[in-house]
Amino acid sequence: MVSREKRAIGPLLPIITAIVATIVLVRVLWIVSCSSTTEATYSDPIVSKQVVRGTVYDRNGNILAIETPYWSCAILVNETEDLRRTIETIAPILSLDPSTVYAAASQRSVYHLVKRRLSLEEHAAMLKVIKETGLKGVLLEKRYGRSYPQHYHASQVIGFTNTENHGIEGLELAFESQLFPYPVPGETITNGATITTTLDIQLQYLLDEQIVSIDRQHYPDSIVGIIMGADTGEVLAATTFPWYDPNLYQESEPQQRQNRIVTSMYEPGSVFKIFSLAAELQSGQGATEDPFFCDGSYTFTMDNGEEATINCVSAHGTITPETMIKYSCNGAVAHWALQTDDKAFRDILVDFGFTTAWNTGMPGTISGRLPKIENWSGRSKATISFGQEIAVTPMQLATAATAIANGGNLMEPRIVNSIDGVPTSPPVATMQVIDHEVAQRILDGMEMATQSGGTATKAAVPGVRVGAKTGTAQVFDPTTGTYGSDNFLASTLAIVPIDDPRYIIYIGVSNPKGATIWGSNIAAPAIGSLIADMVRQGRIASGVMETITLDRP
Repeated sequence: MVSREKRAIGPLLPIITAIVATIVLVRVLWIVSCSSTTEATYSDPIVSKQVVRGTVYDRNGNILAIETPYWSCAILVNETEDLRRTIETIAPILSLDPSTVYAAASQRSVYHLVKRRLSLEEHAAMLKVIKETGLKGVLLEKRYGRSYPQHYHASQVIGFTNTENHGIEGLELAFESQLFPYPVPGETITNGATITTTLDIQLQYLLDEQIVSIDRQHYPDSIVGIIMGADTGEVLAATTFPWYDPNLYQESEPQQRQNRIVTSMYEPGSVFKIFSLAAELQSGQGATEDPFFCDGSYTFTMDNGEEATINCVSAHGTITPETMIKYSCNGAVAHWALQTDDKAFRDILVDFGFTTAWNTGMPGTISGRLPKIENWSGRSKATISFGQEIAVTPMQLATAATAIANGGNLMEPRIVNSIDGVPTSPPVATMQVIDHEVAQRILDGMEMATQSGGTATKAAVPGVRVGAKTGTAQVFDPTTGTYGSDNFLASTLAIVPIDDPRYIIYIGVSNPKGATIWGSNIAAPAIGSLIADMVRQGRIASGVMETITLDRP
């Protein structure tokens, strides 16, 4: 019965298939007849043939990075009449070894790039030899790339682009999508955004001049320097030495390209005392109004009953908060820290930004290290107070100093002023970290440090009220677990002018090897010279009139 039913269905299958096929065919013919030719035609959209990477400026309109055309030389290997002769003709003009060029070109069957970027002289010489000799298969190709007119000045901040004109480091990388956007349909050329930074290239020159002077005198491993607007948080100049030329980035080493202003953290040493003292004064828990007597060392009992001793460079006698800064007394700042509640002490340091990775747009920014209270040893709070067991970045130090310069208001750091003329954001005060009275006491102590007997006298400039804090920190060696006796960080942090703060200057010198290791002898005089240059430029007013003697006949 079942087999007979299957045989009955069989003859119907071809008929059903024919009917379905006819219906589908009729439907397709109807769709085609109803559709116009215009509607069925599709054209690829016209997109830009060239994307011009946006220009980067300093705050005064000086060019920091710009798109420029250049010429390359290539060989169409299969079109040359005599590859070896061709290469022997052009290689000397391009300052290349003919045998090296031939070895590389002979491995190609069609195209070989001989030299990516020709000088103007090389391009002119190549045009001449091609015209005179009738060389075949030699191409001079017009390309577009990046030029950096300021060379090594602020190079780690600006960064560079690769051969494809894409940002690799610095602001070039951070703002890649704005500087080098996707081609826009319907336009012949797509222009990238114009970025105006907060940098002041004239201040950058002054800072870099002092950095070079330090290197020539003290032979350090590295140097960092930053100038920040005290009332704005704007980064006006920033440098890491040794530096590099982004026009020749291929010739640089990775450590030269590192922007240590934001990517490197270290124990700051005694410059940190101004922030520890601010925390102690703000908490109101330390007996800071009771004179502290420094006999050259300070011994205290830890929670476990053991004693710990902290040494000063010398005996300082009776110490107040202000003279603690002036003489840089370890014992006094540690004593007041131990009288301050752990949480209150640490919280205020956190409010200063010492665990914050500030989002300025500079790649690689880190947050530093401030140990949690549960990880403190019996002497941690005391040693943190004078800049050990904590790691900070130069950006964090300069930013924290804005709170001292602005009556307690911490300014958010900035590196970009505008994109295509549109301001990114106005200067922003993130919070009131300390009271105005506390900030003023810190400023008073910093000014005293530049006066007779203070540690920062070499940062003083006649006619200008300068405030500064020096530091000479032993560098911790993680391999031995101890502080080395032959590796130091010499630094100074300054605020100027102290009566109307406009600039914050920080210089840190890693492992100096000259006749001195002290921040007071290395970084402080460099800052003093820098401030004197700023006075000569009219950036800072001086109460001293220069006397000019005229020769009379």
